[in-house]
Amino acid sequence: MKRIVMMIACLVGLSTVAIAQNQNQTDIEETLYSNLTTWKQIESHLPEGFRTSPSTMPEESFTDWNGWKIHLDSYKNEDAPAKVILLHGVGGNGRLLSFIAVPLFNAGYEVIAPDLPGYGNSIVQKRKVVYEDWVNLVSFLIDQEKAKDQRPVFVFGLSAGGMLAYHAAAKNPQVAGVIATNLLDQRDKRVRDASTGSKLKSRVLVPMLKFTSLFAGGAMLPMKKVANMKAIVNDEEVLKLLLNDEKSSGTKVPLRFLTSLIKAKPAVEPEDFQIPVLLVHPGDDLWTPTWTSEVFFNRLSGKKELKILENAGHFPIEQPGISQLPEYAIRFLRFR
Repeated sequence: MKRIVMMIACLVGLSTVAIAQNQNQTDIEETLYSNLTTWKQIESHLPEGFRTSPSTMPEESFTDWNGWKIHLDSYKNEDAPAKVILLHGVGGNGRLLSFIAVPLFNAGYEVIAPDLPGYGNSIVQKRKVVYEDWVNLVSFLIDQEKAKDQRPVFVFGLSAGGMLAYHAAAKNPQVAGVIATNLLDQRDKRVRDASTGSKLKSRVLVPMLKFTSLFAGGAMLPMKKVANMKAIVNDEEVLKLLLNDEKSSGTKVPLRFLTSLIKAKPAVEPEDFQIPVLLVHPGDDLWTPTWTSEVFFNRLSGKKELKILENAGHFPIEQPGISQLPEYAIRFLRFR
């Protein structure tokens, strides 16, 4: 078993891969973003209107789910006409999406940005996390928000969070609409080639991962070694901050999470999905070009719209794309 794991380690550029299964991470003390600095450094690279301020700073809290403590950034507005659950991908966390949350909040919407299991400040048993946990958590949050009141709930996902938003809406049809910057169906080999950054990883490593996860599912791999994380953002200074941040792009994920992500199947395939979808795809995405999302988007039979964020990278922080993102999203929210 160790030999096979070490072969995978060599393929992804690692010297060692920990395979201990019994670490309980639910004993970790709660951490708040107010006590951390990396997100603030990243935010300093954003245009001023997309940064948090004393009046737009989210309320931090933890909600109990599945025996874990899930960290939430909540931009509360009881008078908001709708609520948006904002979802990060495999290189982010809830706080790093403040550049989307702030303009939505300023436009009058309520926003909830969770740290998905394995990322940010959520307290979970990381080695046990699978992609289905992400889908089930978002469905739980949808139920939780609908139980509070009957305002419409939208799901908005960035990067891999886009497909997560779709999967959650397919599982929980209480959703009023789906907004995504990417719709990456990892079941498609072409999409997987782009996501990993090489056919060697996609066509050789992935099958090995699937096999190895059967008996070493808790083996931890740095996400930046498995995915083409160097293309997550086009700004070199922001990239360095992200790759060194253990709360986001610099985190490690278990093999079982990767394999479950790759083979994830939605409860409803796009041909039968009727919830409205807005795809706001970055126009200068060096990681997953527009066609990687169009593979899935073109199969959608319901109401759908595609908008391109001009000059924006995968993490869309460049003008004019960063301004177009909330503009298109707000227009979609208003007419649903």
